[in-house]
Amino acid sequence: MEHQVLSRRLDTLIAQLLEQKRRELNAGRKKIRVLITGNNFSTLPATLLSLSALDRSGYQLLVSFSHSARVSELKTACISAIDSSCTGALYIEEEPAEGDDDYNCLFLPALSTNSLSKIALCIRDNLASSWVFHALNRHKQVIATLNPECLDGGMTGFALPLLNRLSEYVTTIEQYGVVIAGKKMPDDVTCNIGNAGKSISFPKNLVTLSDILTLSGVKNLTIDSHTLITPAAQDEIRRQNITVIQGS
Repeated sequence: MEHQVLSRRLDTLIAQLLEQKRRELNAGRKKIRVLITGNNFSTLPATLLSLSALDRSGYQLLVSFSHSARVSELKTACISAIDSSCTGALYIEEEPAEGDDDYNCLFLPALSTNSLSKIALCIRDNLASSWVFHALNRHKQVIATLNPECLDGGMTGFALPLLNRLSEYVTTIEQYGVVIAGKKMPDDVTCNIGNAGKSISFPKNLVTLSDILTLSGVKNLTIDSHTLITPAAQDEIRRQNITVIQGS
């Protein structure tokens, strides 16, 4: 019995010493709140690389996990990996409160499709969306990276209307002020005129209504196999009687 009591006291003392060491290390460091969402374990290596880089750059990481990350055991895997590579990370699960302004930036690596949708629709019933709007309301920078479903939607097997909707959600949260890091969306447009009439090739990941409204007299529109077309753009394509040619 005395041995068990001594062991518990030693565990408590070690935890207190580690916490004190972390606080001393983090004194004066800029704070970044990190929200890890979803249950996709394949995103863990990229997430860990990002967090390790931030830690080495001198930032204190305040890490929280969404409900799906907790119940899927992604949280356990993340904590083990973060603790082995980030010297000063702290774990905080609370919802944002009025006085929680002591952070410089909010970072959401591999933002889950569920959280992306809720942020775009202003549904504040999960940890990620609550913190995003807390940060935006206080003019804090919010940075997110996209999950594999949004980066390479053609590989998910999702129906085209759903992929279009996800692309619209990405555009929507950008309009709110969220910075999407690592998104590749080239703006180059190549025009060729042949005997069959004008043809235009869009080497873009997303074709929007504004893109289609810039076209005049176009008969054929060639896009890549994974390019998404928003519903409004599809309506305008039909109105202009444009033939869409999906590349390989």
